Amino acid sequence: MEAFISLVQRNNKVFRRDKTQVFYSLLSVIIVIVLYAVFLQKMQVDAIEQMTEATPELITMVNEWLVAGLLSMIAVTTTLAAYGIAVQDLESKAQADFLTAPISRATIQFSYVFNAFIIGCIFSFIALIGCEIFIVSTGGELLSIGDFVHVVGLLFLSVLLASVFNLFLVLFATTQNSFSTLSTIVGTALGFLCGVYVPIGALPSFAQNLIMYFPISHTTLLLRNAFMGSSFTKVFEGIPASNVEEYKEMYGIVYNLHGNILSTSTSVIIILATILILAILSIILFKKKNK
Repeated sequence: MEAFISLVQRNNKVFRRDKTQVFYSLLSVIIVIVLYAVFLQKMQVDAIEQMTEATPELITMVNEWLVAGLLSMIAVTTTLAAYGIAVQDLESKAQADFLTAPISRATIQFSYVFNAFIIGCIFSFIALIGCEIFIVSTGGELLSIGDFVHVVGLLFLSVLLASVFNLFLVLFATTQNSFSTLSTIVGTALGFLCGVYVPIGALPSFAQNLIMYFPISHTTLLLRNAFMGSSFTKVFEGIPASNVEEYKEMYGIVYNLHGNILSTSTSVIIILATILILAILSIILFKKKNK
């Protein structure tokens, strides 16, 4: 246990020392913020104004929609960046040096996983505080204690999913070049697959289905419902139900998969099942690589 803790601390220090790696882990999030400031917010506000008048609650609701997407993306990008240490150690043969000590390969690998999880949790919590400050500064309200705890629980689940998801991907990267390529692909695709760059309802049917089958997008879905509940009720009060449902499906507040509206419990089951399946596959792949 002492060796494991030492490895986790070492991995954490290496990650924090590389400022460039920290910056690139947040690059896709920065891009989303820029896009939101330029046109995403206005596009959504204009669409809702066709159904109801503009109010401060409307701006708050749209900001909460953004915040949910950002938090789900941060969980993925920060945990993926943390795994860069594992690839770096593999390429530099540092892992071989670790094995000269009485430490198993599984312990070394798990130290990377645990470190990625810790980094993901820290960045996600800091981002949550920042998002709350942003919402309040733009006229919104702080989450209630119950809602805050709910969101923290969702972030924990989101980081756990991201850690296992990225572990599976990183097991296929053996060099820094391949890892950089993987990071670029994930960072670019993530905004689309979480329905942040483009509203899900504006995409063709096959793309909508792809997003709904993508497990990480379900963390975005759950976070949107957690953040937007109060403001959503105020904005759409007195609006015909058909218009409300149209907005929900357009902007990914609910998922309509093959004519069925997915429940919250279904999204949680998809997330938990994905964590379990990818964890098993990662263990199998890790054992095959180290035979």
